[in-house]
Amino acid sequence: MGELKETVRPAPGADAATPAFHKQLGSMLRDAGFAPDDEAGIVPTADNRLAVFAAASKRLQDRTETFNRDMTARHGHCHAVPFLVIDQKIWDGPHGAFLYAQMGLIGYDEWNVIMLAGDPQTTVSCGLESHPGFLPSVTQVMTEHVIAWKARHNALLETYGITATGGREISHEQYEMEKDTLRNEIIDKAGWMKPRIIDELLRKA
Repeated sequence: MGELKETVRPAPGADAATPAFHKQLGSMLRDAGFAPDDEAGIVPTADNRLAVFAAASKRLQDRTETFNRDMTARHGHCHAVPFLVIDQKIWDGPHGAFLYAQMGLIGYDEWNVIMLAGDPQTTVSCGLESHPGFLPSVTQVMTEHVIAWKARHNALLETYGITATGGREISHEQYEMEKDTLRNEIIDKAGWMKPRIIDELLRKA
């Protein structure tokens, strides 16, 4: 991924805010011995969004428990912890709303998750790479992608006539098709990144 600068930490948001939606994931990481600063992130208060995040978080927790149970049955021990390709610093930052409000994406869902070892014994017994907590180079790369995707969507909104400066040059149906294409591109990019993240962890090991 090259020599990349660490991501500039976004400033906390505006008025009414709630703890970042990755708080439960942060707890899981802390249980594994990491210290993510999830309390620094905030997202707008919206009961429906929080309910969606809570449901997605519960699904991730269930998937993690099932994964650990199945792998323990095979190998005798497994304590895997989720790693987010588009990580919490991005979701809780200034571009997070674009991902979940405009693209309808949730970071807890399977497209964005890799299971990694939460302890050395899991690395040995299950062959999983060690969970790094965060990878600044990955955060930087994915932040740049998210900024580019957001700019493309803003241009699409202008073309559709959503903003004051734009004109209605495409139909609503075409707008939805273009948005779905962009959404699928985001999901595909996360999938493309997964083996490369594993390679990065192997190099660091």
